[in-house]
Amino acid sequence: MATQGYSHLVEISEADRRLTIFRLREGKKELYTQIDIPNVVWDEASDEMKGFCRLLGENILLDSPQARKLLQT
Repeated sequence: MATQGYSHLVEISEADRRLTIFRLREGKKELYTQIDIPNVVWDEASDEMKGFCRLLGENILLDSPQARKLLQT
């Protein structure tokens, strides 16, 4: 049986300094994960921001059946 694909939606709340990732499947929005955005200045904390960006990308890639399929070949 083929794995059903879905898309991801990334929303950022400025008020909460929080990034939320949702799965979009068959017109429905499903919470996948949330992470606080570091309270730093990008240019002054490049290592912390690189880690944040890496975590964001890993979350999306590891959750994506399509990406996992492509990365296994």
